[in-house]
Amino acid sequence: MNRILIYHHMARASFLFLLTLGFSLTATAQTIGTSARLTGMGNSSTALVRGLDALNVNPAQLVPDDGVSISLGILPFGAQAGADFLDYATYERYFTGTVNEKGKREATYLGNSDKHMILKTFQGDVGNFTHDIRYSLGGLMISTRFLTAAFSITERTGSNIALPRSFAEFAFFGNSAGKEFDFSQTRVSSSWTRDYALTVAREFRLVRNIPLLVGASVKVVHGYGYFGIDRFNSSFFTDPDTYEVSGSADMVAQYAGSEDWLMANNDFHYTLFPNPVGSGLGMDIGAHVKLNRYFSAGVSLVDLGSVQWNRRTYEISANEDFLIDDVVGGEQVDELRSRLDGQERPISSFSTPLPSALIIGGLLTIPDMPRLGRDWHVTVAYRQGFNDIAGNSSSPRLGLGTEIELLFNVAFRMGVNFGGIRPVTFGAGVGFIADNFKLDIGTMDITPHLNESFSAVAVGISSHWDI
Repeated sequence: MNRILIYHHMARASFLFLLTLGFSLTATAQTIGTSARLTGMGNSSTALVRGLDALNVNPAQLVPDDGVSISLGILPFGAQAGADFLDYATYERYFTGTVNEKGKREATYLGNSDKHMILKTFQGDVGNFTHDIRYSLGGLMISTRFLTAAFSITERTGSNIALPRSFAEFAFFGNSAGKEFDFSQTRVSSSWTRDYALTVAREFRLVRNIPLLVGASVKVVHGYGYFGIDRFNSSFFTDPDTYEVSGSADMVAQYAGSEDWLMANNDFHYTLFPNPVGSGLGMDIGAHVKLNRYFSAGVSLVDLGSVQWNRRTYEISANEDFLIDDVVGGEQVDELRSRLDGQERPISSFSTPLPSALIIGGLLTIPDMPRLGRDWHVTVAYRQGFNDIAGNSSSPRLGLGTEIELLFNVAFRMGVNFGGIRPVTFGAGVGFIADNFKLDIGTMDITPHLNESFSAVAVGISSHWDI
């Protein structure tokens, strides 16, 4: 029996918090950025967003389409997190304790059937977690007839984690005789960075007066923390006759972290401007063309560059073949544990790429819908990441969406996204326009609001003042 006790104050909120801030990863993570308009349309409106909403999506579309000359972003925020196993219903049933006859929660004891039910939530041999959180500490855009420029500060944390099912099997049932436990598919990438970006964009006129927008962002990147496992080729086998345990530990991990994370008494704290332990340069480039009143399209390359981690940098490595012929004896087990933990040593530096990607978006505009002077938008976007670094994915994603202003100054949005932790997700959002102030709220997955069988969340909030 395994004793698992998790205090259950607001279990649903705890699960969402766990997904959003703690766990994360998978080779199918999805960056959602800081535009809630984008989020509510299933990440499909990359050819639609303009002004400050286009930062980190397509710098060419920084040029506003409504005559705005000055725009100030107000704490835009976007977050997504999830897993391809262990949905909320399973979490609540097995990991929040059991209510006793006195109405209090106590430890939950898992039987073999319970353990097998949890293991069935794995879709294959590997379970994946992901999270990507972005928020802007500030953004200012100034537009003239010759050039549009913006300065922004964007903070980001992200993680990708691949956890073999073998870990859960070993935790539940121990080292079963005759079974090999292979952890070679373990992957971890987690980082915390901040971008200081200067973006410029300009409109040109092609033949037949077709407007072409081009733009670029240059980013100074500060890195505040990183942890990554490059290799974890560890496994072991228990002989069914002799019960000898043989295996190998082969692991390499690197990490860096700011000393500002911890105080003298090791209590976690946050400071607005911590000392970076890494730095680098990044770039976004993009173009956007409006073919006519009805069709527009854009293409961009985002987060081209890397971060060089060169302060408080360490490497953990292990490379051992082992044999335990006395599993009862504590000395051999302790020796094995120390070798599996690996040896930590300081290193001069290491480098990691930024979450670079190609984004292609299309826009169909139906004018005078649902009434004169208003437009109905239908959008499509394709995103191809170039790596599986924290929060990114080399697996393609496709989004479809729509936006229509059914009420005066209130836009309603819906979207669908294909690929990722869940093969298909449905999003929804709403936008409010009051004079020069705009507020957008969106979610890329409405499942958590409909039932308890969810394992991913994605929300976005953004606003800005336009002058």
